[in-house]
Amino acid sequence: MSSTESNPVPARLESVSQEGEHAWWDLLGALYRWRRFIVAVTAVVAVAAVVISLLLPNWFKASSRLLLPASSSGGLASALLGDISSAAQSLLGGGGGDYVRYMAILTSRAVMDDVIREFDLVTVYEMQDEEFPVDEAREDLEDNVEFVVDQEYDFFAVEVQDKDPQRAADMANFFVAKLEEINNQLSKQSAGNFRAYVEHRYELAHLDRQAMLDSLAAFQREFGVIDLEAQTEAFFTQLAEMRADAVGLEIQLNSLESQFGESNRQVQNLRSLVTAANDRYNEALDGAEAVLPVSREAAPEMVRQYLDLTLERTIQERILELVAPMLEQARFEEERESQALQVVDSAVAPSKKFKPKRSIICIAATLSGFILAVLFALVMDWWDRRFAAFAERLRQASART
Repeated sequence: MSSTESNPVPARLESVSQEGEHAWWDLLGALYRWRRFIVAVTAVVAVAAVVISLLLPNWFKASSRLLLPASSSGGLASALLGDISSAAQSLLGGGGGDYVRYMAILTSRAVMDDVIREFDLVTVYEMQDEEFPVDEAREDLEDNVEFVVDQEYDFFAVEVQDKDPQRAADMANFFVAKLEEINNQLSKQSAGNFRAYVEHRYELAHLDRQAMLDSLAAFQREFGVIDLEAQTEAFFTQLAEMRADAVGLEIQLNSLESQFGESNRQVQNLRSLVTAANDRYNEALDGAEAVLPVSREAAPEMVRQYLDLTLERTIQERILELVAPMLEQARFEEERESQALQVVDSAVAPSKKFKPKRSIICIAATLSGFILAVLFALVMDWWDRRFAAFAERLRQASART
């Protein structure tokens, strides 16, 4: 038995290896036969890429960079509000969201249309013959402008691309100017809305306080009470003195009666004084005393009304104490001069083009032409070698049908 027959697996592996080697040589042979074609196509594509890249217009990118303003809190109003309401702080212009606010303004249709009109971009972008030239110009402008938010260094940039470097810089600066203008308008509008709300709330508080004072005046006229604490203290002091006088007279009366009897004239006079003192004391309890002219029956209702009015007065005074400085601050914020954006770098006409990257275009096109030429050569070589067998099978299939 031969060694090949005794070891079939290595023999098959050797056969596969030889077939693979033949396939690679066939592939290299095909490329060699088509070498002129591959070189010619690659050269033509390379020359065409160079020519086309040179014909492409230069585009320039101008950038304007600005910082976010410091959080424009509502000053005294925000200090009074504290953390009660984030919505109120938003009305005052505080809190975050400045990036979102800037993006909303700059990407708005109004700003884009202003830029189109200012720089006649319908003509620049050659959209005169379009059905909707402004809409088409707006789409091109959106493709040529970029708003960059850098979270690492915390700045905002407006980047504009254009064929004219000076126009690119002017457009970037115009975007910043429109941003400042509209942002100030919105801030002033927000401050005006907040001022109107605080002013309305102040007027309501003032009317409520006036109504409370009218109720207090009516209460004072009805019960004769001006200051319940002071009048009560004075009333009880006076009652104590009245009662002490009456008790002293009663003691004297008892002493005289034991000495002279009830028929004595001096005893009778003293009894009259005791009776008068007790009547005066009882009349005071019934509300006849000017210090606190309120009877014992009406005192609970009077005290309840007084406490209600005192509570309402405290509330209204506290509201006015809170709202009055907020109103002054809101008026100040509304009239305050608008602050300019903090522009770090204004856009200037760039000296270097941004695109096209001609070297990349030429290299990519040349590699693409070379790869396509190789693929075409391999396909054509396969077709030449397989065409006869393929045609024969087609004829056989046609004969069977």
